[in-house]
Order: sequence, then structure tokens, then C-alpha cells
Amino acid sequence: MSTASSFRIAEEIGQFMSNLFGLKVHAHCVTNGSFDPLAAVATYVDGSDFIRGQIACDHRCAAILGAALTQIPMSVVEDSIEKGELNGNLKANAHEVFNIAVNLFSYQQSSRVVLREVGFEQNARLPDSKRYPKYDDFCISVDRYGEGLLRMIHCV
Repeated sequence: MSTASSFRIAEEIGQFMSNLFGLKVHAHCVTNGSFDPLAAVATYVDGSDFIRGQIACDHRCAAILGAALTQIPMSVVEDSIEKGELNGNLKANAHEVFNIAVNLFSYQQSSRVVLREVGFEQNARLPDSKRYPKYDDFCISVDRYGEGLLRMIHCV
């Protein structure tokens, strides 16, 4: 679902994560990303608990985002990918990245958006695409850590 605004969002994601991690981060649009295995889905809501957006990550992306936040060694990311599960530190750090990423969702000033929950691994499920058909898929590349897939789901 790549559009002109998707390229702007990719730039915003790259800049946001570069500032957050202190590392060079590049994001670019992809079509039909494969989120297998899906590792994390963050859900953002407004003051009425209405879902305003979600961010989903494949396993590699969730591990990279969790590691990059506090500069956890790449060997931990590789171990996580090999085992197919995120350790406690990677989950906690990824949760914090998702919490701060609320700033990637821009809505009316009067509508405050907050992170409601993050589902990891077996609790991570992509929303029904018929109910939430508007999304953008991105390849996120973090210097020293590699790349993974991230989906931004727009629920306005």
C-alpha cells in the first residue's frame, strides 16, 4: 500500500529511530512484507480507548529494535533469532521503543494517543485487514544490527 505519504513516513521513522538509538537508521517502503514469524504488535489508543494505530514487527525487527535501544551486543540478537524467541531484555527494550514510538502517530492535537499494550510472540497478532485495511510496510535497517520488517497500521 505504498504511496507518496508512505515515503514521508519512512523518512520520519528513520529519523525518529536514528535520534532514539544514536545510530544511523534507514527505513524504506516494501510491498507485501512477510511477517513470519511475527514477534510483536503494539496497539495505540485515544482517550476513549479507540484503536488509533498499531505497529507490528517480525522477529528480526523486534530483536533489533530492542537491542539498539541500549546497545545490546549483536550476538544477543543473533541468539534470539536462532532460538526464535525474544529474551526479557529485548522484550523490555522493544516495549519502550514502542512506547516512545507513539510520536509516529500524528492526529488532531485534542486527541491524545497512548500505547495500550504490546503483544509479544504467541500474543502478537496482526489485525483483521478487512477492518483495518490501511497500512504501510517498511524495511528498517539499523547500523551495526541489520534489518527487519515493520508494519504501521493506520486506524483513523
